[in-house]
Amino acid sequence: MNDSSSIEKTDERDFEQLFDTYYAPFYLYAKRFLDEEEVCQDLVSDVFANLWLKREEVEITSHVILGYLKTAVKNACLNHIKHNCYIQDYSSACQQKTPIYASSPDAVYNLKELYALLYASLEKLPEEQRQVFIKKVFEGKSRSEIADDLDISVKTVDRYKQKAMEQISKECKDYLPLLLSFLFFK
Repeated sequence: MNDSSSIEKTDERDFEQLFDTYYAPFYLYAKRFLDEEEVCQDLVSDVFANLWLKREEVEITSHVILGYLKTAVKNACLNHIKHNCYIQDYSSACQQKTPIYASSPDAVYNLKELYALLYASLEKLPEEQRQVFIKKVFEGKSRSEIADDLDISVKTVDRYKQKAMEQISKECKDYLPLLLSFLFFK
């Protein structure tokens, strides 16, 4: 490749010479960003391969080829680092969060099944707590209305409701946010 020619006019032999001359320096340049030898080799090779494949689309003269290669290698390294950070962040987030369906991975619950889970949890509650929960959540009654209906104090209503919510939270812990959104925002 002579000084005034562009990359699109370069033949294979000239491009091989360009590769042989600059591969090692750009490999060392990539090593400034990354510690992994194979990754550096692959990234630098990919930059040269992309340059060869796009030689007819991109007009790069011999005056700017080194700057182009330097920028391309640097960007490839930074993109690799960025991608690895994304993967690590995603991986650590996944490890910290237990999947909702960990106990039965093939299960996908529809609304009817979620309600069935809730009703099964309600059945396990003592009668008074269940009545308070049903009147409050499903019937939308106030604390004083519930107290009058069940002939108990408002403080007892609060206590029963609290205990019912604790029990249901334990039983339906993975599904509670979804259930509550259906119950209160329907």
